[in-house]
Amino acid sequence: MKLDSGIDRFNLAHKLLSVKMNVSEAITSEFFHLHPDWTTRYGEDGRRHCTADACFHIEFLAGAIEAGSPKAFVDYARWTSAMLGARGIDAHTLEENLAQLEKHISPRLLPAEQDAVSAFLAMGRQACTMQEPVSDAQPPDGPLRLTMRAFLAAILDGHRQAALGIVEEALNKGAPHVDIYIDVISESLHAVGKLWEQNKISVAKEHMATAIAQYVIAMIYPRLVSSGPCRGNMVVTGVSGEQHQVGANLVADSMEANGWNVRFLGTDMPHSTILSIIEDNSTDVLCISTTLVANLPSTAELAKSVNDRLGNRAPRIVLGGTAYRHVPRFAREIGSTETMSGLRLALAALCP
Repeated sequence: MKLDSGIDRFNLAHKLLSVKMNVSEAITSEFFHLHPDWTTRYGEDGRRHCTADACFHIEFLAGAIEAGSPKAFVDYARWTSAMLGARGIDAHTLEENLAQLEKHISPRLLPAEQDAVSAFLAMGRQACTMQEPVSDAQPPDGPLRLTMRAFLAAILDGHRQAALGIVEEALNKGAPHVDIYIDVISESLHAVGKLWEQNKISVAKEHMATAIAQYVIAMIYPRLVSSGPCRGNMVVTGVSGEQHQVGANLVADSMEANGWNVRFLGTDMPHSTILSIIEDNSTDVLCISTTLVANLPSTAELAKSVNDRLGNRAPRIVLGGTAYRHVPRFAREIGSTETMSGLRLALAALCP
């Protein structure tokens, strides 16, 4: 199988996802049999977490194959190894899990498919023990740097009103909404994610900080003022399985402030619902937010469904999110779509 073939990669990705649960359960059973001390240390919760982790490995492998990007899977393996290492789990554990994944999934694949999967997993295993050092580098200084630091401290401490006040003060001083979104809120949440990855904050604190950021976004939304004539109808959404909503929320609010009539659907939406809303709303532009490589097969499926069902009435499809950093060919290969890297670029292209 040639990885340059988009159809072959699409079919292989969906084959991997179709056996995800069975393979994950097999990996877990074997791992706990080989390491009985894990039952003592972690019990049944450990088995559940192990199965869930194996599912994630397969989802990210499928997404990277769908996109034709070994680098995407290497980055996932390196990130996962660092995250587990911060929690006292040796990198060789992940390396072993990926070897088990190859063992249990290969019999379910055709020989050419086995070769492709083996190549991706080999690079992933190598990345487990070749981690890049954790960087303590800070984002570059700018006019909102101090605002970002204050906002980050507020959301980590759980102070909703303080976080809102910090943003309102910056807005009152003339800071544009888009700069607040990118240089304050997005940068702060990126920092929160790094702290969780390094096991410096709990998942509860990470969720709290994200919830406060979403509260602030909702509270400043009424201050947005649309200018000029309506540019058309836009739907902003995340595909089924996409759990990260903040980025899509910021895109929706920014586009509405710049003249688009926006239907923001949130994320993890059934594709049938998205299709119905696109048809009912005579949508001109569909923006799909994808943060995880694991969700690229679902993105391709949605784009294909929209184009097949609507034909020449299909809206312009725009892809955005961190999942596209290493997949420059993805939008072209799934047809009638384009990728816009970052909110500022999206605004420049869609609100000239």
